[in-house]
Amino acid sequence: MLFMSLTIFIYASFVNSPHNFLSFVLSSQTTVTPTTTTTTLSSSTSTSPSTSRTPTCTPFTIPDSRPFFEQEHSQVNLPPKLANSSYEQVVQQLRSLRLIVVGCARNVEENIDKYRTHVDQIVDLFHPSSRVLIFESDSTDKTLAKLQNWTRAEVFAQGNLVPQIASRTDRLALCRNTLLTKAYNYTPDYILATDVDMFSTTVSSFLSNFYYNRDDWSVMTASVTGGYYDIWALRTLSDNVMNYDVWHRIWHLHNNRKKYCNNDFVDLIILTHKKQIPIERDLIEVRSAFGGAGLYKVNSTYGCKYDGSRTTCEHVPFHLCMREKNRARIFINPRFLLR
Repeated sequence: MLFMSLTIFIYASFVNSPHNFLSFVLSSQTTVTPTTTTTTLSSSTSTSPSTSRTPTCTPFTIPDSRPFFEQEHSQVNLPPKLANSSYEQVVQQLRSLRLIVVGCARNVEENIDKYRTHVDQIVDLFHPSSRVLIFESDSTDKTLAKLQNWTRAEVFAQGNLVPQIASRTDRLALCRNTLLTKAYNYTPDYILATDVDMFSTTVSSFLSNFYYNRDDWSVMTASVTGGYYDIWALRTLSDNVMNYDVWHRIWHLHNNRKKYCNNDFVDLIILTHKKQIPIERDLIEVRSAFGGAGLYKVNSTYGCKYDGSRTTCEHVPFHLCMREKNRARIFINPRFLLR
C-alpha cells in the first residue's frame, strides 16, 4: 500500500518543494516502525530441537550511516574566500549587477508576506532594474490575489494545469522553464530560484555567497536550519555517496520488500542524510542540489532545461546539463541558510 500511496501522490498533487513530498511519505508510513540508522540489523530465525532453518529474509542495511556531507571525500580546489572583503565592499559591487528572482507558487497564501519581506531586502541590494517573476497555478486559496498586490512582482497566472499535466514534476519543470525563459529577457547577471513556501533568509546569509570570487563558482545552493531536507535534488560529487535517485531506489526496494526482514527504507536511505550541515563547514561541491534556493550565474544556465519526466526531480537534469555544457561548478553553501 505504501508504493501505491507514493505513486498517487506524485501524479495527483502539486506542492512547491520536495520537503512537502517527504513529509507526506513519512506521515503515510503507518506500518513502518522507526529504527535508528545503524548499519547492522539482525533477523530472527526459528529453530527446532534437532535442526536450524535458513533465515527466510535478508536484513536491509546501508554501508555507512553518516550523512552525505560527512561521507563525501575531502574536496580540493574549492573557491577560496576573498581576502579583506568587507560587507560594504560586497554590497557596493552588487549595485551594478541585475538579479531576477523566480518562484513557483501554488496555495502559498500564508507564506507570501514573509517571502516578500525577505525577497525585497535582497532585490534592493542589486541594480534597480532587478525583478521578481512568479509562476502561479492551481491555487484554491488567495495566493493569486496576494501576489497581484505585490507591485514589484510580475505574476504569470496559468489557471488550472492539473487536468492537462498530471505529473507534479512535469508541472514544476514547466514552471521553472517558463520563468527561466522570461528571466533571460531581462539579461540578468544572476537568477535566484526560490521555493516560495520556505524562502526565509537574512541579508548577511545571502551575501555569504559573494565572499568567494565570482569567477570560481556557477551556482550556490542553500542549506536549511534543522536538517538538510532536499535529498531528492542532491547528487554528490562522489559516485558512491549519494549519486542516485533516492525515491526510485525506495520504490524498487518496496517492490521487493518480501525478501527483507525490515522495510525501514525511508529511514535508512533518506533520513540518514537529513542532518544539519555545520555552518562553519566549507563549501560542498556537488553535481546537483537545491535546498529551497539556488543563486545561478546566468551564463552557466544557457542551453539547459528543467526536466521532470520519469518522476525525477526536475533540478537534476538541469544541473547535470549545466556541468556538461557550461562546465558549471555547483556548491552547497552552509552559510546560505534558510530558516
